[in-house]
Amino acid sequence: MSPVATEVNPLFAELFERKRSFSDRWKHPALFADGFVAVPAVFLRHYAHLQPHRLTFGEAMFVLHLMEFKWDANAPFPGYGTIAKRMGISDKMARRHAQSLEAKKYLRREIRTGRTNKFDLSPLFDALLKAMQSEKKARGITPTKKYERTIAWFNRMMNAFEKMEPEERIALSEWESANAEGNRSEWPGWEKLIGKRPAG
Repeated sequence: MSPVATEVNPLFAELFERKRSFSDRWKHPALFADGFVAVPAVFLRHYAHLQPHRLTFGEAMFVLHLMEFKWDANAPFPGYGTIAKRMGISDKMARRHAQSLEAKKYLRREIRTGRTNKFDLSPLFDALLKAMQSEKKARGITPTKKYERTIAWFNRMMNAFEKMEPEERIALSEWESANAEGNRSEWPGWEKLIGKRPAG
């Protein structure tokens, strides 16, 4: 929505924001009391058609459950028992999904003695980006400079998050608590750390 529309009609701006509200979309605000999972739509559109190996429905659900535990740039590390219970499958089946994803080169597992494994989903994210780019190329859509600047800004944001001072992490955490329906990238503090987010 343009800044002009916001200035001319503040009520329209408020209604627009309400339409984006999770609680409005899902009816019950309480459903988000335990958090939510940020999943790129490109995953849902492409997981069953990835090349050279598609994901099965079970593997896709396993990934979605892993995503609940991916709170930052680090690899998530839930136990197989936790995921198995949530999926309604055996621990052995959950482990089999992980092994299959690893064999397809969409997952890297870091085996840790006496602790749960770490699950690095970077290879899957790389494959999804490639699939998205191939789809856009086939449709004659090429990345714009604006798109490239936005991606570069998000990369700087992730790097800055990893190197944050404790007081900055606290400020970000407090902002997220007060803005539950906001996106982490909207935190005002990013501008001081990495510059203003590109428009659009």
